[in-house]
Amino acid sequence: MANLTFEPSSMTYDPMQMWPNATDQPLLSIDTKTQQPTEKPGPYYWAAADLERFQQWYEHGHGYCASIICVLGIIANGLNIIVLTRKNMISATNTILSALAVADGLTMLAYFPFAILYYCLNDRNSWGVNQFLLFYVCFSVLAHSISIWLTVTLAIFRYLFIRYPRHGQTLCSIERAKLSIILVFFATLLVCIPNFMGHNVKTMRDENNETMYIMSGRQDSYFYEIIGRVNFWMISVLVKLFPCFLLIVLSILLIRCMQEAELRRKNLRKQARPNSKDGDTSRDRKTNRTTRMLLTVVILFVICELPQGIVGLLVGILGNQFNIEIYYPLGEVFDIIALLNNGINFILYCTMSKQFRDTFVILFFKPLRLGGSTRGRFSLVPNHSSSITKTTDL
Repeated sequence: MANLTFEPSSMTYDPMQMWPNATDQPLLSIDTKTQQPTEKPGPYYWAAADLERFQQWYEHGHGYCASIICVLGIIANGLNIIVLTRKNMISATNTILSALAVADGLTMLAYFPFAILYYCLNDRNSWGVNQFLLFYVCFSVLAHSISIWLTVTLAIFRYLFIRYPRHGQTLCSIERAKLSIILVFFATLLVCIPNFMGHNVKTMRDENNETMYIMSGRQDSYFYEIIGRVNFWMISVLVKLFPCFLLIVLSILLIRCMQEAELRRKNLRKQARPNSKDGDTSRDRKTNRTTRMLLTVVILFVICELPQGIVGLLVGILGNQFNIEIYYPLGEVFDIIALLNNGINFILYCTMSKQFRDTFVILFFKPLRLGGSTRGRFSLVPNHSSSITKTTDL
């Protein structure tokens, strides 16, 4: 995202602040009509010229691509919520996945009008649009941050469940899942307060002495400069890098637990103990299938979010010129990747979870249930217990 004035990338970072460093590099000059950089130091980095050409080419189609992805993603997350909240699907894991779908859907719902106004209509200096941008910057960061930490919560719950199977029902109960969702919301809201405070709409004059409005970071006092710096590091570290680090660690632990479970099943088959039940190994296999699917969700999330977190951190370390030459041209790419990640879970659930597919077909393709064989094929296990060891998990 451009600093100094509003530029629409990325929805998960504070887009307006200029982060001066010890080198005290000159500020970026912005064209008052296009809000594009007109004078900048450099190029200093070897890829700067190529990235700038790419950004100028890609931004013409970004709004249309992002709008299509948002519409499809909003529908997909809506379907996720409908399926995951059915009575036969209720579990701690699915409760967190439902909250994740709400957060992802709200993120895309906020980005859709932003993409239309800013990119497709190219309306960047009117009062109404900049007032909306003020809302968008605050709301989208909050919604996406909640999504990030819900993904961490999901990984923690899954690890506890498979690492401590005897206590899984207690540690990963539905009540604790709901409490975790509430805690994530309020903790994220607290972290985002500097972001809410750090932006406003400024009135300016262009070269024709006409009034224009610019949504930008507040730098009208030392207090707001401090708020801006705090916001940057909180978003960079607490919303990006630290969650990604936790997810990488949890992914490794989950893989190890799955390997241990597979080894345990092999030993049981070799021993062929009379008192061992086939249901136990079947349950273990289902648990591992669910874990693989959730692990895929987590890994894709890390792949999509970690690069932006690293580049954003480098902005704070290397200063304004790195922001202008590297981060700014990549902003729209980071946005489109994040949007794809927000909308892809429906596809993962359909391809990797039979329980989800069966429930989806019953809900939206009822004519298939008319035949007796079809009804038998798509019957779901009744939810006799809220235990997440039942078939209610994805």
